[in-house]
Amino acid sequence: MSGTGLDMGPVLSVRGVSVRARKVERPLLDQISIDFAPRSLTALVGPSGCGKSTFVRTLNRMVELTPGLRVGGQVLYLGQDIYARNVNPVLVRRRIGMVFQRPTVFPISIFENAAFGLRLVHESNEEIDRAVAQALQRSGLWEEVKDRLDEPALSLSGGQQQRLCIARALAVRPKVILLDEPTSALDPAATQRVESTMETLKEDFVLILVTHNVGQAARVADRVAFLHSGRLIEVGPTADILERPKEALTEQFITGRFT
Repeated sequence: MSGTGLDMGPVLSVRGVSVRARKVERPLLDQISIDFAPRSLTALVGPSGCGKSTFVRTLNRMVELTPGLRVGGQVLYLGQDIYARNVNPVLVRRRIGMVFQRPTVFPISIFENAAFGLRLVHESNEEIDRAVAQALQRSGLWEEVKDRLDEPALSLSGGQQQRLCIARALAVRPKVILLDEPTSALDPAATQRVESTMETLKEDFVLILVTHNVGQAARVADRVAFLHSGRLIEVGPTADILERPKEALTEQFITGRFT
C-alpha cells in the first residue's frame, strides 16, 4: 500500500459504506459517505450505539476482527480501496493507526512500547532510535520520559500511557490516526494534555476522533460529523454543526434534548 500522495485531494474517501451483522435486520452502518482532508481533525459525535466506533474500525479494517460483520462500499486511502483483495490489512493499519479508549501499553519498557511496530517490520536500531524519539516528541511525552526510557511503561500515569499509545501509532509513520474516545478514562488534567497533543498533530496528520463529549469536539475539531442509528445525519465545520445545525436530530443531540 502506497504511503505517498498529493495533498490536493482527500487522504480518505468513504463511499457508501455499510456494515451488517448476521441475523440483525438493521445495518450497523448505513450508506455512509464522507471525505477526510489532509491536516484536519474530524470529531464523530452521536448517542451511544449510533455506530461511531464501528465506523472508525471500518477505516483501517479492524472491523474485520469482529466475527459475523460484513462491510459494503469503499474506503479509499489516497485513491486505493483498502478492502481490495490485493491489499494487506497489516499495511493498512500502519498507514491508518488506531488509539483506543483505554491505554493499551505492554508490560515492557517505555522505549520498547513506542518501538513495538517498528520491531515487527525489522527496522534498523538507528532508525528505531530516531523514530521513537520523534514520536515521543510529537505525542508531547518526550520531556517527561526521556531520562527513563528503560523503565516499565506501566509505571506511567494513565494520561502518559495514552500519549505513549499515540507515540506508538506515530512511530510507524501513518498518515491517518483514529482515536476512539481516547480521553474518556482520563482525569481533566490528563485530558487537557491529550487534547493539546491532538491539536498539534492535526497540523501534519488526518485525525478522526470519536468522542461522547461535545465540549471536546468544540475545543479540538475542525469539523464535526453527527451519526444516528448508523447513518451520517450531518457534517460540517465545528461552529456550524454545534451552533447552527441544519437537521433537527443534530440540534436535539447538541442541546441535550435528545431522546
